[in-house]
Amino acid sequence: MAEYRPSTSWPHRMMSFQCRQADLNRLVMNYLVTEGYQEAAKRFMTEAAVKPGPHMDTIGDRLRIQDAVRVGQVKYAMDLATRIYPRLFETDNYVFFHMQQLRLIEMIRDQKMEKALKFAQSKAAGFSKVDPRHYHEVERTMGLLAFDRPEYSPYGELMYYSYRQKVAGEINAAMLRCHEGESKSKEEQPMEPRMMFLIKLILWAQAKLDREGCTNFHKLDLAHADFEEEFRRSFQGF
Repeated sequence: MAEYRPSTSWPHRMMSFQCRQADLNRLVMNYLVTEGYQEAAKRFMTEAAVKPGPHMDTIGDRLRIQDAVRVGQVKYAMDLATRIYPRLFETDNYVFFHMQQLRLIEMIRDQKMEKALKFAQSKAAGFSKVDPRHYHEVERTMGLLAFDRPEYSPYGELMYYSYRQKVAGEINAAMLRCHEGESKSKEEQPMEPRMMFLIKLILWAQAKLDREGCTNFHKLDLAHADFEEEFRRSFQGF
């Protein structure tokens, strides 16, 4: 079988691709609205004259709920989410599990060990009905109870702020899915910002080109501060 050789015309094809400003603006607006940056989205909508998309009116509620999760007020976040989207946790058991898991983690963080143990064993927590694929997550969380300083235990990453942020992102996506279902939109809207999907696609393409021996192209540098310029250069070549 003949060895595959990447086309030498690749850099020229990249150079000929034109990325329109309007496309970049829509990518940015989609990211701001999906991730819940309300003030930035309003300002960008005015300055770039771009439509906000179908989820603009939900930003305020989603932001309040995510902020509550980020500061550890998980029960309040769940109550608020349920009032706005009554079927949210009925239709997304995995997000419900992670919210309950985070409630338990916050009790452990506050050193309310007896309360945490009672909650974990309660029917309301729902851990007894968790999907078998996620038993290890329950075990890791319960393992925190065995340590005087659980943040330094082998499961300590569960107590990092980044885990709150992860769960906040999950409930944000769940609310978007729920809102999409309620609005009965015929156009399917991806819950992940299109910009993030595009970054993943670019990184995948870069890795594939590297494996095929094609190195004569500009790579996306995630450490670069000017993302707009990086997108332009990644699409256009050099």
